[in-house]
Amino acid sequence: MLRWLLLRAADSEFLAESARGSATVNSVVERYVAGETVEAGVTVARALAAEGMDLTLDHVGEFVDSMEQAEQAAAVYRDVLERVGEAGLPAGVSVKPTQLGLLVDRDGCAGLVEDLAKRAAAVGVHVTLDMEDHTVTEATVQLVEEAHALGSVNVGCAVQAYLHRTPEDVRRLTRLGASLRLCKGAYAEPAHLAHQQAATVDRAYLDDARYLLREAAEPRFATHDHRLVAAIKREAAVLGRERHTYEFQMLYGVREDMQRALVADGYRLRIYLPFGSQWYAYFTRRLAERPANMTFFLRSLLAAGRPDRTDRPAEAGTEQTW
Repeated sequence: MLRWLLLRAADSEFLAESARGSATVNSVVERYVAGETVEAGVTVARALAAEGMDLTLDHVGEFVDSMEQAEQAAAVYRDVLERVGEAGLPAGVSVKPTQLGLLVDRDGCAGLVEDLAKRAAAVGVHVTLDMEDHTVTEATVQLVEEAHALGSVNVGCAVQAYLHRTPEDVRRLTRLGASLRLCKGAYAEPAHLAHQQAATVDRAYLDDARYLLREAAEPRFATHDHRLVAAIKREAAVLGRERHTYEFQMLYGVREDMQRALVADGYRLRIYLPFGSQWYAYFTRRLAERPANMTFFLRSLLAAGRPDRTDRPAEAGTEQTW
């Protein structure tokens, strides 16, 4: 029930405005969001790259109402790509199709994806289309297919293991040669479309992961679940895959102990690095991924109001949807 409420809250503009207006909430959120500007995001990216981590920069935002807003979002990504190229950062970009106007002008969105893909290719950068709720899953897969048909092979997407359709999407996109980010899933989907039990989602995730390790050139596993990470390591070792041929992905500010351990052990790690002023929906979905995160968030709020407290809340446990 709490997860359902949080996912519904993520879509509330009233709650978003209230959160953005709270200095205390902002002081906590900044631990998980790199700032509100491109400059802030790139600055954090430089620091993480110096620790041996790759990055995916995400300008938070979704479901724009006009192509003017979509163009504004695309302009931010053009700026990011230019800065990443100039700095030579090991960074890609992650974009939500609805942020580029998918539900406003489907062809216009495809045009913006192609423009960003070409600019990204010019500086050696990969573009990942984030996967949103089930209403745009097929359209997102098609955007990747269309990009590849036009020669933009640096475009891939996220896939969500909890959806019943995902095994076929994984095979469809792997045959295409697209790079995939495998996640558990972060939207409230009905039972006829998605697995509802955590254990069932875990099994689906591992089934997809095994296929990707066997068949994909460069699979990307987005999870903070140490059990899944261990299982993927074991499966890769059995298959004889070297560590540089696949990567783990984690969210900025989450399970930093595990992040450093993976890098120290020679595994590739990419940090999903969000920035921008529209962070409310992103942050609320992170809470919903594991409702126990709400406890850590509340502790952080208390600590933020007490200047003698500098400790950080305990990191999330084993049931992240990432």
